[in-house]
Amino acid sequence: MRLLRLVLLFAAMFGIGYAFAAIRLFPAAEDPTDVDFTEIPDLTGVSLAEAGERLAALGLVLTEQGHLHHGEIPGGAVVAQRPLPGQFARAGDTIVLTTSAGIETRRVPDLAGLPGGQAATLLTRLGFEIDIEETDESAVAGVVRTRPAAGTRLPLPARVRLFVSQGKAIVTVPDLQGRHVDDLELLLEAVDLRLGAVRYQVEAPEVPGRVIFQSPAPGSALRGEGFVSVIVAGTPPDPATADLTGDAVGDTVPPTPVDREGC
Repeated sequence: MRLLRLVLLFAAMFGIGYAFAAIRLFPAAEDPTDVDFTEIPDLTGVSLAEAGERLAALGLVLTEQGHLHHGEIPGGAVVAQRPLPGQFARAGDTIVLTTSAGIETRRVPDLAGLPGGQAATLLTRLGFEIDIEETDESAVAGVVRTRPAAGTRLPLPARVRLFVSQGKAIVTVPDLQGRHVDDLELLLEAVDLRLGAVRYQVEAPEVPGRVIFQSPAPGSALRGEGFVSVIVAGTPPDPATADLTGDAVGDTVPPTPVDREGC
Protein backbone atom coordinates (compact mmCIF):
# COMPACT_ATOMS: atom_id res chain seq x y z
CA MET A 1 0.00 0.00 0.00
CA ARG A 2 2.80 2.30 0.91
CA LEU A 3 4.56 1.46 -2.34
CA LEU A 4 1.45 2.34 -4.31
CA ARG A 5 1.28 5.73 -2.66
CA LEU A 6 4.90 6.42 -3.54
CA VAL A 7 4.29 5.45 -7.14
CA LEU A 8 1.25 7.71 -7.37
CA LEU A 9 3.14 10.60 -5.77
CA PHE A 10 6.03 10.18 -8.19
CA ALA A 11 3.65 10.07 -11.15
CA ALA A 12 1.88 13.23 -9.98
CA MET A 13 5.15 15.11 -9.54
CA PHE A 14 6.37 13.95 -12.96
CA GLY A 15 3.15 15.14 -14.59
CA ILE A 16 3.34 18.54 -12.92
CA GLY A 17 7.01 18.96 -13.95
CA TYR A 18 6.33 17.91 -17.53
CA ALA A 19 3.42 20.34 -17.83
CA PHE A 20 5.51 23.20 -16.41
CA ALA A 21 8.40 22.47 -18.79
CA ALA A 22 6.08 22.26 -21.77
CA ILE A 23 4.53 25.62 -20.98
CA ARG A 24 7.89 27.30 -20.41
CA LEU A 25 9.77 25.76 -23.33
CA PHE A 26 6.96 25.48 -25.86
CA PRO A 27 4.59 28.41 -25.35
CA ALA A 28 1.38 28.52 -27.31
CA ALA A 29 1.62 30.13 -30.75
CA GLU A 30 0.68 33.78 -30.91
CA ASP A 31 -2.78 34.33 -32.25
CA PRO A 32 -2.31 36.32 -35.49
CA THR A 33 -5.62 37.98 -34.91
CA ASP A 34 -4.10 39.70 -31.89
CA VAL A 35 -1.33 41.42 -34.01
CA ASP A 36 -2.08 44.90 -35.35
CA PHE A 37 -1.06 44.88 -39.06
CA THR A 38 -0.99 48.09 -41.10
CA GLU A 39 -1.22 48.37 -44.88
CA ILE A 40 1.82 50.18 -46.28
CA PRO A 41 0.81 53.29 -48.25
CA ASP A 42 2.15 54.26 -51.68
CA LEU A 43 4.67 57.03 -51.04
CA THR A 44 5.88 57.50 -54.64
CA GLY A 45 6.34 61.18 -55.47
CA VAL A 46 5.90 62.27 -51.85
CA SER A 47 8.61 64.39 -50.22
CA LEU A 48 10.78 62.62 -47.69
CA ALA A 49 9.48 64.80 -44.86
CA GLU A 50 5.85 64.07 -45.68
CA ALA A 51 6.61 60.36 -46.07
CA GLY A 52 8.16 60.34 -42.61
CA GLU A 53 5.07 61.96 -41.09
CA ARG A 54 2.70 59.51 -42.77
CA LEU A 55 4.73 56.49 -41.68
CA ALA A 56 5.10 57.77 -38.11
CA ALA A 57 1.32 58.17 -37.88
CA LEU A 58 1.03 54.46 -38.71
CA GLY A 59 3.68 53.48 -36.18
CA LEU A 60 6.24 52.66 -38.87
CA VAL A 61 9.88 53.72 -39.03
CA LEU A 62 11.44 55.43 -42.09
CA THR A 63 14.93 54.67 -43.37
CA GLU A 64 16.39 56.47 -46.41
CA GLN A 65 18.63 54.45 -48.72
CA GLY A 66 20.24 55.90 -51.85
CA HIS A 67 19.14 58.09 -54.73
CA LEU A 68 18.06 57.41 -58.31
CA HIS A 69 17.75 59.76 -61.30
CA HIS A 70 14.18 60.05 -62.53
CA GLY A 71 12.78 61.91 -65.50
CA GLU A 72 9.47 62.86 -63.86
CA ILE A 73 9.76 62.72 -60.07
CA PRO A 74 11.48 65.84 -58.69
CA GLY A 75 14.63 65.64 -56.61
CA GLY A 76 14.12 64.71 -52.96
CA ALA A 77 10.80 62.93 -53.51
CA VAL A 78 10.32 59.19 -53.00
CA VAL A 79 11.01 57.14 -56.12
CA ALA A 80 11.02 53.60 -54.64
CA GLN A 81 10.12 51.85 -51.39
CA ARG A 82 10.55 48.50 -49.68
CA PRO A 83 8.26 46.72 -48.73
CA LEU A 84 6.03 47.60 -51.67
CA PRO A 85 2.80 49.58 -51.37
CA GLY A 86 -0.18 47.42 -50.41
CA GLN A 87 1.84 44.97 -48.34
CA PHE A 88 1.38 44.77 -44.57
CA ALA A 89 3.70 45.65 -41.70
CA ARG A 90 3.51 45.66 -37.92
CA ALA A 91 4.04 48.68 -35.71
CA GLY A 92 7.74 49.40 -35.38
CA ASP A 93 8.67 47.83 -38.73
CA THR A 94 11.12 49.74 -40.94
CA ILE A 95 10.15 51.06 -44.38
CA VAL A 96 13.14 51.70 -46.68
CA LEU A 97 12.72 54.65 -49.06
CA THR A 98 14.85 55.69 -52.06
CA THR A 99 14.61 59.30 -53.18
CA SER A 100 14.87 60.89 -56.62
CA ALA A 101 18.05 62.69 -57.69
CA GLY A 102 16.06 64.56 -60.33
CA ILE A 103 16.53 64.47 -64.08
CA GLU A 104 19.97 63.29 -65.18
CA THR A 105 21.75 65.69 -67.51
CA ARG A 106 24.84 65.25 -69.67
CA ARG A 107 27.01 67.70 -71.58
CA VAL A 108 27.51 67.12 -75.31
CA PRO A 109 31.25 66.47 -75.74
CA ASP A 110 33.46 68.08 -78.39
CA LEU A 111 33.77 65.35 -81.03
CA ALA A 112 35.20 67.39 -83.91
CA GLY A 113 37.73 65.39 -85.90
CA LEU A 114 36.88 62.00 -84.39
CA PRO A 115 35.89 59.14 -86.72
CA GLY A 116 32.11 58.87 -87.00
CA GLY A 117 31.93 55.38 -85.49
CA GLN A 118 34.07 56.30 -82.50
CA ALA A 119 32.01 59.43 -81.85
CA ALA A 120 28.75 57.46 -82.06
CA THR A 121 30.03 54.88 -79.56
CA LEU A 122 31.07 57.60 -77.11
CA LEU A 123 27.68 59.33 -77.30
CA THR A 124 25.86 56.03 -76.77
CA ARG A 125 27.92 55.28 -73.67
CA LEU A 126 27.02 58.71 -72.31
CA GLY A 127 23.33 57.86 -72.67
CA PHE A 128 22.51 59.85 -75.80
CA GLU A 129 20.49 58.66 -78.75
CA ILE A 130 22.20 59.50 -82.04
CA ASP A 131 21.50 60.38 -85.66
CA ILE A 132 24.28 60.46 -88.25
CA GLU A 133 24.19 62.73 -91.28
CA GLU A 134 26.86 62.83 -93.97
CA THR A 135 28.15 66.25 -94.99
CA ASP A 136 30.66 67.68 -97.44
CA GLU A 137 31.50 70.62 -95.18
CA SER A 138 35.07 69.39 -94.70
CA ALA A 139 37.64 67.72 -96.91
CA VAL A 140 38.95 65.86 -93.85
CA ALA A 141 37.17 62.68 -92.78
CA GLY A 142 35.52 62.68 -89.36
CA VAL A 143 32.98 64.55 -87.28
CA VAL A 144 32.54 68.14 -88.44
CA ARG A 145 30.04 69.29 -85.80
CA THR A 146 27.11 68.19 -83.66
CA ARG A 147 23.60 69.47 -83.11
CA PRO A 148 23.13 70.58 -80.35
CA ALA A 149 26.60 72.09 -80.31
CA ALA A 150 29.40 70.77 -78.12
CA GLY A 151 29.12 71.99 -74.54
CA THR A 152 25.30 72.01 -74.47
CA ARG A 153 23.87 70.29 -71.38
CA LEU A 154 20.83 68.11 -72.13
CA PRO A 155 18.37 66.19 -69.92
CA LEU A 156 18.44 62.47 -70.64
CA PRO A 157 17.16 60.85 -72.72
CA ALA A 158 18.24 63.21 -75.51
CA ARG A 159 19.13 62.90 -79.18
CA VAL A 160 22.32 64.27 -80.74
CA ARG A 161 22.92 64.55 -84.49
CA LEU A 162 26.43 63.92 -85.80
CA PHE A 163 27.51 65.62 -89.02
CA VAL A 164 30.23 63.39 -90.45
CA SER A 165 32.43 63.99 -93.47
CA GLN A 166 33.72 61.03 -95.44
CA GLY A 167 36.67 63.17 -96.46
CA LYS A 168 38.29 63.64 -99.82
CA ALA A 169 40.28 60.95 -101.55
CA ILE A 170 44.08 61.07 -101.46
CA VAL A 171 45.45 62.17 -104.84
CA THR A 172 48.93 62.43 -106.32
CA VAL A 173 50.29 65.93 -106.87
CA PRO A 174 51.04 66.42 -110.59
CA ASP A 175 54.31 67.80 -111.94
CA LEU A 176 53.70 71.49 -112.68
CA GLN A 177 57.27 72.53 -113.35
CA GLY A 178 57.61 74.11 -116.77
CA ARG A 179 53.85 74.62 -117.05
CA HIS A 180 52.48 78.07 -117.81
CA VAL A 181 50.87 79.85 -114.89
CA ASP A 182 47.64 80.38 -116.86
CA ASP A 183 47.13 76.61 -117.15
CA LEU A 184 47.66 75.70 -113.50
CA GLU A 185 44.11 76.02 -112.17
CA LEU A 186 42.67 73.70 -114.83
CA LEU A 187 45.49 71.18 -114.39
CA LEU A 188 44.95 71.05 -110.63
CA GLU A 189 41.16 70.97 -110.79
CA ALA A 190 41.41 67.91 -113.03
CA VAL A 191 42.83 65.98 -110.05
CA ASP A 192 40.64 67.71 -107.42
CA LEU A 193 43.36 70.07 -106.17
CA ARG A 194 43.48 73.86 -105.85
CA LEU A 195 46.06 76.48 -106.76
CA GLY A 196 47.58 78.06 -103.67
CA ALA A 197 50.06 80.93 -103.43
CA VAL A 198 51.70 82.09 -106.68
CA ARG A 199 55.03 83.88 -106.30
CA TYR A 200 57.30 85.29 -109.00
CA GLN A 201 61.07 85.33 -109.34
CA VAL A 202 61.96 88.19 -111.64
CA GLU A 203 65.60 87.24 -112.21
CA ALA A 204 64.97 83.57 -112.95
CA PRO A 205 66.60 82.50 -116.25
CA GLU A 206 63.67 80.26 -117.23
CA VAL A 207 60.97 81.18 -119.72
CA PRO A 208 58.74 83.87 -118.16
CA GLY A 209 55.37 82.66 -116.93
CA ARG A 210 56.58 79.09 -116.40
CA VAL A 211 56.63 77.26 -113.05
CA ILE A 212 60.14 76.77 -111.66
CA PHE A 213 59.19 75.40 -108.22
CA GLN A 214 56.15 73.85 -106.54
CA SER A 215 55.10 72.74 -103.08
CA PRO A 216 54.19 69.98 -102.35
CA ALA A 217 56.63 68.32 -104.73
CA PRO A 218 55.45 66.28 -107.73
CA GLY A 219 54.33 62.78 -106.73
CA SER A 220 53.41 63.79 -103.17
CA ALA A 221 50.19 62.48 -101.64
CA LEU A 222 47.63 65.20 -100.90
CA ARG A 223 44.01 65.04 -99.85
CA GLY A 224 41.46 66.23 -102.39
CA GLU A 225 40.86 70.00 -102.47
CA GLY A 226 44.34 70.53 -101.06
CA PHE A 227 46.46 73.48 -102.23
CA VAL A 228 49.61 73.50 -104.35
CA SER A 229 51.77 76.64 -104.26
CA VAL A 230 54.22 77.61 -107.01
CA ILE A 231 57.04 79.99 -107.93
CA VAL A 232 56.87 81.34 -111.47
CA ALA A 233 59.69 82.83 -113.52
CA GLY A 234 59.40 86.39 -114.78
CA THR A 235 57.39 89.46 -113.93
CA PRO A 236 53.84 89.13 -112.58
CA PRO A 237 50.89 90.65 -114.47
CA ASP A 238 50.47 93.24 -111.70
CA PRO A 239 53.85 93.96 -110.07
CA ALA A 240 52.26 96.35 -107.57
CA THR A 241 50.29 93.59 -105.84
CA ALA A 242 52.27 90.48 -106.73
CA ASP A 243 54.40 88.45 -104.33
CA LEU A 244 57.96 88.78 -105.62
CA THR A 245 60.86 86.64 -104.46
CA GLY A 246 64.36 87.95 -103.94
CA ASP A 247 67.67 86.34 -104.70
CA ALA A 248 67.47 84.39 -101.44
CA VAL A 249 64.55 82.45 -102.81
CA GLY A 250 66.89 80.89 -105.28
CA ASP A 251 68.07 78.65 -102.45
CA THR A 252 64.63 76.99 -102.41
CA VAL A 253 64.27 76.72 -106.17
CA PRO A 254 65.53 73.47 -107.68
CA PRO A 255 68.16 73.64 -110.43
CA THR A 256 66.74 74.56 -113.82
CA PRO A 257 66.75 71.67 -116.30
CA VAL A 258 69.20 72.19 -119.14
CA ASP A 259 66.73 71.32 -121.85
CA ARG A 260 63.57 73.47 -121.54
CA GLU A 261 62.43 73.03 -125.12
CA GLY A 262 58.85 72.06 -125.57
CA CYS A 263 57.77 73.64 -122.27
